[in-house]
This record gives sequence, structure tokens and C-alpha cells, in this order.
Amino acid sequence: MLSDDERNRSARFRFEKGRQRFVVARGALRELLGRYLGTDPGQIRFTYNAFGKPELHPDFGDRLKFNLAHSGDLALIAIARDADVGVDVECIEGRGESSYADVAQNFFSATEVDALRRVPRDLYDQAFFSCWTMKEAYVKGCGAGLTIPLTSFAVPISTDLAPAAVRCGRWSLFALRPAPGYVGAVAVSAALRMTIFRGRHICRGPHSEEWAQ
Repeated sequence: MLSDDERNRSARFRFEKGRQRFVVARGALRELLGRYLGTDPGQIRFTYNAFGKPELHPDFGDRLKFNLAHSGDLALIAIARDADVGVDVECIEGRGESSYADVAQNFFSATEVDALRRVPRDLYDQAFFSCWTMKEAYVKGCGAGLTIPLTSFAVPISTDLAPAAVRCGRWSLFALRPAPGYVGAVAVSAALRMTIFRGRHICRGPHSEEWAQ
């Protein structure tokens, strides 16, 4: 069901596992969008803004917005009506030792860096990636990528990954734990109620879905 452009992009992956992850993630995105639109997933077309953010082709209207991120073996997809949306996910297991404090010093606001210094060591990585994914989800939702400096705005530092909304201007930000060993976030340009679904095998056929809300 993928387009020629998507097939070409998948072929550029150096390793087979990366190629498979890309194909499955894009196939899942098409399957979900097809259900919302009542359209054959293979017929969906995308356009890309100047910063590479994908959007539905104007032929499919402009009310449905989406964003996709993947890390490790997990893909996270956000879909919203009448609101811009961004999403990010990071696998935090098996990374080994890393100086996240140095990364925070370079890419986080002074308020966030100060708050991270007060986080207990055993919770630091979780708090760091919760902050990182919320910031990434926000800039992806805005559609301008890293032309928005990550140091130019602040999000709350928390080790609580329950899907409770925090506000960043007109945006609602949700920190998530989408699966064990992963941290994620969703940013939506509205105040709203969010429903979370976890699924497997959604691309294998109409009778193989496994959903849990």
C-alpha cells in the first residue's frame, strides 16, 4: 500500500531491521488514516511542508491532522481533528551510560536544567526523556522542526508519566509511557480529551486487530 516515494525511502535504510520498521510504521499510519477517511489506505497521498512535516493531500480535506514517530520496535501515531498535532517516542532501555545532563545544558531552557538538577539520580533518565519528548512533540506539531530552538520554551519536569495534560501556550502536552522501556509525548494545539489505543498486527488484515483502550 506504500507510495513509490515511501518505497524509495525504505530502500535507503542501511539495515533490514530499519527498513522493516519504516515500512510497518508507514503501513500502520495509512491503515489508520484510511479508517478515519473511509478510503483505501493505498490511495492516500501526502504533501510535505518546507520543513518536511507530512500532511494529507488537499484532496482529502484539511480537518484531519496526524504525526508519526518511532524508536526501537515501537511506533507512536497521533491523529486529531481540527487541531495540529505532534508526537515523539524514545526507547530508554539499553542505552548505556550517557551524560544527559550535558545534553540538557545545551538544548533545554535554564528553567528545565535547574529543575532536572533536583531530580533523584534513579529517576533522572525518565525525567530527561519526558522533557525531551514533550519538547520534540511540540516542535513537530508546530511544523517548523528545530528552527524553533529547544531552549526558547520550557515544559514541566516530571517523573509522573500519567497522560495528564500540561499547557504550553495554546498547546496541550501529554507525557506518556506507551510501553515498558519507552517514553513518549503528544502535543495538540487545543485543549481536549485524549484516548490512547495500543495495537498489534493492524496491517495484517481486517480480522487480526488487537486493541486495548
